Amino acid sequence: MNFPRGAGQQFQPAKFEERGTAVAFTTPALSQARVRQDSREQLELTVSAFSGAKGNYVIRWKDVPDIFSLTMHDRALQDTIFSHNSCLPPDVRHAMLETARTGLAGPEAQRMAEEALAEDDDEKLLTSFFLFKSAIEKMSGGSMDLRVSDLTSDSGRDRIKSGLGDIAQRLHTSSNELYARLEEWGAMIGQLGVPGMPRECRLRRMISSITALTDGLNRWADTDKSEAADLARSIAKVARFTDEFARDQAILVGRPIEHAERVLANWEKARLNIRKDMERLWWTIDGWEFIILLWRDAEGRDRDAQRAAVTEIYRILPIIPDKEAANRPNLQAMQESTRMQVRALEGWNSGMLDIEMIHRVETIKRSQV
Repeated sequence: MNFPRGAGQQFQPAKFEERGTAVAFTTPALSQARVRQDSREQLELTVSAFSGAKGNYVIRWKDVPDIFSLTMHDRALQDTIFSHNSCLPPDVRHAMLETARTGLAGPEAQRMAEEALAEDDDEKLLTSFFLFKSAIEKMSGGSMDLRVSDLTSDSGRDRIKSGLGDIAQRLHTSSNELYARLEEWGAMIGQLGVPGMPRECRLRRMISSITALTDGLNRWADTDKSEAADLARSIAKVARFTDEFARDQAILVGRPIEHAERVLANWEKARLNIRKDMERLWWTIDGWEFIILLWRDAEGRDRDAQRAAVTEIYRILPIIPDKEAANRPNLQAMQESTRMQVRALEGWNSGMLDIEMIHRVETIKRSQV
């Protein structure tokens, strides 16, 4: 895959991989810059062009510290992402949490990172429990006396494997192998969860938050008399499209559970499809958490601050690339309606850099875990 390079390019990514993953750098000039891989699978950063110019700069990952004066946190984050050598959204998020946990972004960010990592583990465990329970019921026609604690102890795991014996024999595999397949499946979909769980996992909560953002921006636009109202409506259109796209993708990820026996019998092929669908869901909602947090912060502020937030959100709006939604007839019209350039972080009336907003954005980024 060949990517255009250089400054101020007019480039509309056709695939999620070309768009890259948003990174929560705390250096203002790198706000929501995106990491991706070049044609040689080396990391690079795409940054919005400076001084109001259109397009993006594309910078080799190793050159970023030479071009920008990075905070200690951002240097550590850059190193962590580089060591992982992945630009997949869940991997970048994990790198951000690992970095925040060091305390380089402050004690509050450290605490929130530790809580987020613990919550991730809890959600993966809960998802695995409901996946095991659902799959066993569908494959055996009955139920197993299964407890969450069974998945965390040797004796509990052995009891589950013993109960999988007849099913494993029918699938021409061992109970150990069948358990391993279910365990891997649960880990892959851990942050989405299984339909019918008593609580929503992270990705489902994010989708619900995008829905709420859509409604909130439309209500705000109806009460605003400035040009920002049109920007807010455009953002809401993109959010609505993303919401619907993500919900469809979540259904795709959950559908194999209804055919658990067939999936587990053909696991090598099925696991690739499940992983691909999960990655596509992660790509779909990438970048929206920051936008949601930014708007929540702005809602309690004055009109000028809200208009400035709308402007910044519009600048970093993660539109779904062309080839990812080619079968959606309204994609092109939506994209065309949102391709206007607004300089980041300018005061709405003054045209000057809004320093207060920069500070608020930095606070939000430190909480983006």
